[in-house]
Amino acid sequence: ACQKDVLIDHDLWSRLGNAKYHLFTPTVQWASPRNRANRRHRHRAVGAAEAPVAAGAGALEVEVDVGASDEDPAPEPEPAAKRAAEGGRAPTPVPSDSEPEHEALPQRQDDAEDADSSEHDVVKEIEKEFDSLPIEVDDCFFKVTDRLLDRLPEIREQAVVRQWVELLRQKPGLIFSNECLFRDLFREVVSVVQFFKADENIVRHCCVALGGMAEAMPALADDVCVALVNIMEMLPGSLVVQDVCVTKLGRKVCWISEMVLGLDMSQERPGALKPESQSRMLAAVRLAMARFGPDVAGSSQDDFRPGEIQENAFRVYCRLCSLPEVLEACGRDTSLVEFVLLEVFTALDIFHGPLSWCWSDTDASGIDSCLKEHHRSVLLQLAKQLSDQQHGGMHKEGLRIVVAKWIGAPMDGKSSEKRHQLERRLVLAGLFFNSGDVVTSVLFKALDRGIESGAAFEEELITSALRALNELKCLEVLEADLVNKVLFKIRDDRFRPKMHYCHAAYVGTLGMLAASRAAVAAPPFDKLTYYVVHEVIEIAKYWFNMYATESIIFESLWALNKLLTAYICFEPGLAIECWELATKVRLDETFSSWDMDSQYHCLSEFCTTSDGANALREAEKLLTKLQGQQLPF
Repeated sequence: ACQKDVLIDHDLWSRLGNAKYHLFTPTVQWASPRNRANRRHRHRAVGAAEAPVAAGAGALEVEVDVGASDEDPAPEPEPAAKRAAEGGRAPTPVPSDSEPEHEALPQRQDDAEDADSSEHDVVKEIEKEFDSLPIEVDDCFFKVTDRLLDRLPEIREQAVVRQWVELLRQKPGLIFSNECLFRDLFREVVSVVQFFKADENIVRHCCVALGGMAEAMPALADDVCVALVNIMEMLPGSLVVQDVCVTKLGRKVCWISEMVLGLDMSQERPGALKPESQSRMLAAVRLAMARFGPDVAGSSQDDFRPGEIQENAFRVYCRLCSLPEVLEACGRDTSLVEFVLLEVFTALDIFHGPLSWCWSDTDASGIDSCLKEHHRSVLLQLAKQLSDQQHGGMHKEGLRIVVAKWIGAPMDGKSSEKRHQLERRLVLAGLFFNSGDVVTSVLFKALDRGIESGAAFEEELITSALRALNELKCLEVLEADLVNKVLFKIRDDRFRPKMHYCHAAYVGTLGMLAASRAAVAAPPFDKLTYYVVHEVIEIAKYWFNMYATESIIFESLWALNKLLTAYICFEPGLAIECWELATKVRLDETFSSWDMDSQYHCLSEFCTTSDGANALREAEKLLTKLQGQQLPF
């Protein structure tokens, strides 16, 4: 049985003659005569019981009826070889503790030189491809690869060496196209670790590759987790080994698991960790912290590894423990709390993560609605984790100060990227405390500074805070009593923003918060709501003929739709103004052109990328809703 990356003897293949075969894998890699001779010798030296043969789905099924060859007589097959010939795979035994350490496999001197030369040739080829080697190739590299080649004689040397180089890179790739072969490699790496367990440099080298295996094939994440924990338990007194294992658990295995604060962010996780694996990982990491953490007596200030163990241990805590448990571990160390905030934010803010959704955009379709709903539940569960009680020696007010400092930390990127990142940080801060107090405090202080100084307002900060309030309201975290306070504060006549993005956020917030008052307002359409609707219309009219202001028109129409949905109908005068505005948008060439361009399908439910297309869509919705209201024309 053979698969891609498995050696096929060219002489045997040429003697197949009238054999019936079915090739399920399109690519077959051939062994050179020299490599075949080397592998044949190694195979006999190791023994048939230690020579794994690939099998499983996607195999090459061959029925052969050929005579013996005088050129290459076949030896009498041993039981393991017989099972391999029948399509099975002989299990690879793990070296026992009684096996001599660093025992060299017997091989002829000329074959050994050919094998070393072959490995160096592959390394040179890789170096030519990248102009320089993407990893550090040292004595550990050649010891490990030579051992792997001896243990995996059915896989081509070039494939093994290239895959090993990939696993040692920061972002590893997958060379093997077959999962069975990759799992074989994983098992042999674990075997190599036990064989060389007295050499912590080789163990460290293999642990780095194990972390790369979890990233390259997430389905192996739980197996890699168990292997790394076993290595930590096997060598509990080695600072080098404990450091690399905790690093790979925190940076690779936990990242692939897609968990944060003990919550599952993914519905279908190829890198899911079993509960018992999580428990063992936490126990091993805590033991490493107790033995080698920076607070342990006798730890050297010049050694970076105790601090690295602590940093990666808290990465593990942030993934597997609840927020109160993580804060308890932080104690009164505010720098650790800041690190936790950034780590949790990074975990939630990844592409298609829970914080990446726009919760105020209820019209977006063509997405995974089940995943979005699941991410919503994750955020709401996170909001309930932290109670009003004291955690980890820090009062809630003390934690609030740390969060406020973290929110104001400098950010890189363009202006729009900074605003978006700050918005998501504010949303996370509101979720931490299950309240909008933190965000409203940031907003009110920014408004007060601008009003008191008479200078320009911090419009980027104000924009992000307004957007965050909208998101928190959609997540049902913003309290009802804060809604009126925010509306009163932002409608202050002294607040006069200049930037169009701040105006867009302003009208969107007016519509969202004023519409939310419909359930609690005594009159169906009170005076405040009347002024809000009128102000939104006036802002849209002011910016309508200006260049690149489609976002303000879109936000204005979106706000009017929100208000009309909440209050059922407008007063006749406001209804006429809304009709005129929507009709003007539909007839304007800037917006109507999106209706003609079939490339974007702007009126379909799948396009939400252009403010012009979105504005046209909102105008159509507004006109449809106003048709049910009796207008004087």
